Amino acid sequence: MPFTDTTETRTVTVDGAEVTYFDSVEAHDGNRPLVLVHGTSGSTAAHYGQIFPMLATRTRVISADWSPLADPSTPLTVEALADQVLAAVNDAIGDEPFDLVGYSLGAAVAEYIAATHGERVPSLVLLAGWITTDGHQKLRNGVWRKLYEEKSEAIRHYMAFCAFSPNFVRKADPTMVEAAIAALPINEFVAAQMDLNGRVDVSDVIGDISATTLVVAGAEDMMVPKHHSRALFGVIPDARYTETSTGHGIPMERPTEVIQLIDLFIRDPHHYPAGTIIPETHA
Repeated sequence: MPFTDTTETRTVTVDGAEVTYFDSVEAHDGNRPLVLVHGTSGSTAAHYGQIFPMLATRTRVISADWSPLADPSTPLTVEALADQVLAAVNDAIGDEPFDLVGYSLGAAVAEYIAATHGERVPSLVLLAGWITTDGHQKLRNGVWRKLYEEKSEAIRHYMAFCAFSPNFVRKADPTMVEAAIAALPINEFVAAQMDLNGRVDVSDVIGDISATTLVVAGAEDMMVPKHHSRALFGVIPDARYTETSTGHGIPMERPTEVIQLIDLFIRDPHHYPAGTIIPETHA
């Protein structure tokens, strides 16, 4: 099902890998295109399914689904995923500037793009991002790897347990939760993304980000605890910081709040001066 009536689905080839992307096409009032970058084991539909169509009522939205590398023996890198996103963006809008949103591993990819293509990214939103993987994250990734190698049926439940806040799971329809867990993809490409999660390090470029930036942390995030977002807030010169009362699954737990945060920020990125800690909206 298309995200909006005007959304087109296209493909672009990047180093032999075919990347699918979605483009709402329709521009609004001269606003810059907005690019969404999903996270590990995700896709545009899985992570931005509720957000893409709502934001597309305000601006042109573009989002690519990552694709496995053509050579499966090549380790996945932040740079390779950034190349896929940029290829889709360039295919859609050429060398125009765009605003950028990244979630989880997609935030690390967005950080890299903003740092290395700063002239094209005036505004940046980082949801549950980080700079360098630490020991706590490696411990969790190690448990995931063990379950994956054992082909354990518990792996999907483990992912959901780590991703969502207790309050979200407690209030959600159990049938819906089980359906969402059953739909989580487990395959070699997800394993490659988890491997990358264990060795993310964009510390050599993070200081080059010049975009006006909003850093968003999940207050109860167990996968990327909020001290990582606070580190981003501290190192990016033109950054603001806020939290949501969620776990790691910020776009899925609070889509309305995320839409409001992104929309208000990209329309008036300097509303709050750099260094501001913005109270949660609870939208």
